[in-house]
Amino acid sequence: ATMALALSSLSAGLAFGAPAAVQRVPAPQMVQSKALPFLEAPANLDGSMVGDNGFDPLGLSAAGNVKWMREAELKHGRMCMMGVSGFLAVDGGIRFPGAAFEGISAIDAHDKMVESGHMWALLFAVSACELRHFFKVVPLLDTDWAGVEPGNYGIDPFNMDTPQRRMSELKNGRLAMLGFSGLVTQAALGHPGYWA
Repeated sequence: ATMALALSSLSAGLAFGAPAAVQRVPAPQMVQSKALPFLEAPANLDGSMVGDNGFDPLGLSAAGNVKWMREAELKHGRMCMMGVSGFLAVDGGIRFPGAAFEGISAIDAHDKMVESGHMWALLFAVSACELRHFFKVVPLLDTDWAGVEPGNYGIDPFNMDTPQRRMSELKNGRLAMLGFSGLVTQAALGHPGYWA
């Protein structure tokens, strides 16, 4: 009986005493976003691309290949930079010579160019650019884009490609996408007041 009492008191002491040495696993450290330091940086945005500051509050980078998304962003940004320049030039009075181009506003230019038949030249130029893009992108559809840089078509006759210029192109393209949306919306609503 004394032996049972000693064992029960020993087990009770061990149960409520200090635990044996326990290995503690450190908590994973959150990698902070450069753009939003109070949020965690998305896993797919590792800073390897120009302009990647970890800004993705909606989590879109987890939906697919980030390089594919950057390719689309650069393409749309380039198109909008040309669109904003053309829109402002036409409404500023700069036009091709000829009676077919007289007095056309930028918002009406598409319909007037289709009516006059001049849209075929633009269609040919755009088709040539799209064909070049097609031959670059289609072989990459089922790959992970390893070793391929989005937006780089190998066309740089003046050796102007630098990280700073790429950052400028990306920022200006993002601004142009917003700007073109605003220009077209205002003009379509009948308020082309950006020259006033």
